[in-house]
Amino acid sequence: MSPQDRHRDRHDLIAGALAALAIAMHPLPARAQAQEAVAPGRTLRSVQPADLDPAPPAATPVRAAEPPPAASTNPTAPAAAVPAMLAPGRRIELPPSPRMLDDPRIRSPFAFTSRVDPQAGFLVPTNDPPVWVLPPALIPSTPPGIPGRTPVRVPGHLDTPTSIHWAGRDPDEVRAGQLHAGLDWDFCGPRPPRLGPAPALPLPGPETPADIDAGGVDYGEEEDVLRLTGEVDLRRGTQRVQAPAIDYNRATGDLASFGPTFLEYPGLRMVGRDARLNLETEQGEMHVVRYRFSGPTNLRGEADLAEIINPQLTRYRNITHTACPPGSRAWSLRASRLDLNQDSGRGIARNARLRIRGLPVLYTPYLDFPIDDRRQSGLLIPSIGYSDDHGFDLTVPWYWNIAPHMDATFYPRLLSKTGLLLGSEFRYLTRHDRGMVQAEIIQDRRSEEGNPRGAVRLEQQGRFGRRWSTNLDFAAVTDSTYLQDFGNNLDTTSTRWLLQQGDLLYSADQWSLLSRLEAYQTVDVDSPPASRPYRRLPQLLFRLRPQTFAPGVISNLDAEYNHFDHAHRVHGQRLALAPTLNWPLRRSYGHLIPGAGVNLVHYELVDTLPDRPTAVSHMVPQFDLDGRLVFDRDGRWFDRPYLQTLEPRLYYLYTPYVDQDDAPVFDSSELTFSFANLFRNNRFTGRDRIGDANQLSAALTSRVLQPTTGIEQLRLSLGRIFYFADRRVQIGRPVATATTSPYTGELAAQLLERWTGRASLEWDPDAAEPWGRRTLQLQYRTDDDRQLFNAGYRFERGTSAFDRYEDTDLSFRLAVGPHTELVGRWLYSLLNDETSEFFTGIQFGQCCWKVRVLGRHYRNRPDAPATNSIMLQFELAGLGAIGSPVSSFLEQEIHGYRTF
Repeated sequence: MSPQDRHRDRHDLIAGALAALAIAMHPLPARAQAQEAVAPGRTLRSVQPADLDPAPPAATPVRAAEPPPAASTNPTAPAAAVPAMLAPGRRIELPPSPRMLDDPRIRSPFAFTSRVDPQAGFLVPTNDPPVWVLPPALIPSTPPGIPGRTPVRVPGHLDTPTSIHWAGRDPDEVRAGQLHAGLDWDFCGPRPPRLGPAPALPLPGPETPADIDAGGVDYGEEEDVLRLTGEVDLRRGTQRVQAPAIDYNRATGDLASFGPTFLEYPGLRMVGRDARLNLETEQGEMHVVRYRFSGPTNLRGEADLAEIINPQLTRYRNITHTACPPGSRAWSLRASRLDLNQDSGRGIARNARLRIRGLPVLYTPYLDFPIDDRRQSGLLIPSIGYSDDHGFDLTVPWYWNIAPHMDATFYPRLLSKTGLLLGSEFRYLTRHDRGMVQAEIIQDRRSEEGNPRGAVRLEQQGRFGRRWSTNLDFAAVTDSTYLQDFGNNLDTTSTRWLLQQGDLLYSADQWSLLSRLEAYQTVDVDSPPASRPYRRLPQLLFRLRPQTFAPGVISNLDAEYNHFDHAHRVHGQRLALAPTLNWPLRRSYGHLIPGAGVNLVHYELVDTLPDRPTAVSHMVPQFDLDGRLVFDRDGRWFDRPYLQTLEPRLYYLYTPYVDQDDAPVFDSSELTFSFANLFRNNRFTGRDRIGDANQLSAALTSRVLQPTTGIEQLRLSLGRIFYFADRRVQIGRPVATATTSPYTGELAAQLLERWTGRASLEWDPDAAEPWGRRTLQLQYRTDDDRQLFNAGYRFERGTSAFDRYEDTDLSFRLAVGPHTELVGRWLYSLLNDETSEFFTGIQFGQCCWKVRVLGRHYRNRPDAPATNSIMLQFELAGLGAIGSPVSSFLEQEIHGYRTF
């Protein structure tokens, strides 16, 4: 007898013994005992796919005659009970196992029990006692809750009260539940940056071993094919294949599954039927497919056929594709063919039809769209709008991904009343610097001169070696009204001067030197030539790093050279030195810091008045003393512990009067009086004016802190200045003779859990108008940012019409349901008694789609006519957005607004 024959006889003997033991323990039909011998749950050892040892042939199945009808042993379970139980509108309640065994109509084989996993949504085996499978005749003709569906019996389902719940669904629906088991759908389409990168799992390699769980195995020696049966589960690293039966060809590496099949790769799951797959080349196909992408993107769909070119590239025929979560078909893309490439992050559809709520809205023979957030060349989402000035406004940008470190965007903008504006933006990134070049040009048909109009913007930041760094910020337009005509927000349209600046910085270990060229282009047509800012050609700023001397004395030195240029005012050169010494004494309960310094300035001037000198110099010494104490105590507020501080602070400043009227004013201006400026050593900016002072600033601050986290719940500060001498150094003002300054204060509070407030004020009890500059801000904000309300009031008396304002600002974001939001802002000028800007809009949608509509009314300047416009944006997650960039506009205009 050959070894194979001895092995076969031994296997038959074991199988026969198991069958006899089962018959002895359970008086069930012999066919049921044979089924149990190869029941699911038997596990094969871990093997290499290419080195599976030939398995012995399976045991010869036991043949048995059909069992006779069982006599009923329970008189309370008549045969008519089951049809009455399945009557329409009645809840399906199956009898317990003894009654089922006694029902003469049951002629089904023995099987194991299972249950529906509420998380996974599909059947999983349990350890409950076995039950009988109901025959098709006992399944109701119309499944409850699924009108119009034909009931079917899914192979492998157990007809228990739980499994009948699945009656009427597609045969593969239970296994299709594995598509989403254990995977979240917390976003639609590409993974948002706020969630961070998705975890990357490695693909199985040629030597990755396979673990196989099967109920039975047969080996065809002639074909060198392993036939696995009994709910086969094959795992190979991060790859998984599940099917009722699988054939594996050891010679070619081909794997064929029969019946419902589940296939999983990192980031991709498929469910279908009758799959063909090669484990060596990772190529194959599957019929009647449902798929799910996860990780970097959330996508799903259905197709007649799926071709696996490699685990990162799949091709689908007659497909329905969407980024909406399961159960939603808000939008879908139907195509005769769709290629999804995870390597490139692109999807390419042919003969594509976009459907919204099942209705076709767009057809295109070719569509290239992103499936993640990587940069790709191609058309971007168009921007559509309307305004009174330009009429219909359409921008169709095209993106060019030149290289990983370089790209460009071209955005032709069609304005129906104005013309065609051609714009482009080029960006680059190198090892040493990054930069951007943006340019626009238009032939404005409304222009009387007929000359082209345009703008250019250059930005660059770089660091070369350890010492050198550069910065460039340059903007220019062809005419002063270009920004008013073609800008689209208040920050742009209210700009008065365009900065043109270039910096070169050298940083040594103990000092640094900044070289700067700075100029401005005036775009305010009402600005007189004499009021325009000076140009610095060049500016050199030398700074010595702080040096410490015993016992703790610290020295600083700033030196600055400027060549100021102006066509309508006095100009020339200025050299300034500012050495200082201070001796900080710091303790946990406060500090005491005495300091001293001197300001040295020299001018060489051109185009001065006849009675003014061309060379001016002055020296202004300074002395200051800063003292602060911190007291704290524990307490309870609304039954919560808190820590309260009391922080008095005194700051004395002495600067003798030095006549500086002969010096021009190149870059100096008077600072706005505020609480923070109580402790500055000069009330002017720049170096042209050093204010004389003999004064004492007194302030008191109190804070309420959470003792465990240190979070500031409340801060209240109040202070003023006591003057011991008149302030004779001024810019365009008479000598200040007041002995005290106005009171100035700040208030910041965390009100309850969602309300925050901030306020700053100036109050002078001796003035005719006691209230000066003041700001009030109040914000309500929920944790999910879907409820947002801002209220603000700002007043500044200013020194001229250009810096005087008084306005109110209201903005909100209100969620009125799970899928709808209202947004708006109202900026009103109390000084001019008119609305500066007003817009309101609505956003509605779900995870995979959103529609935003916004109407806007705004003014470029108080004396300019108002402009009305409408913005519309339609966003499909995983496919793109069409219309105006409403979301980015709201992030700029509403404080605290965040796009999800």
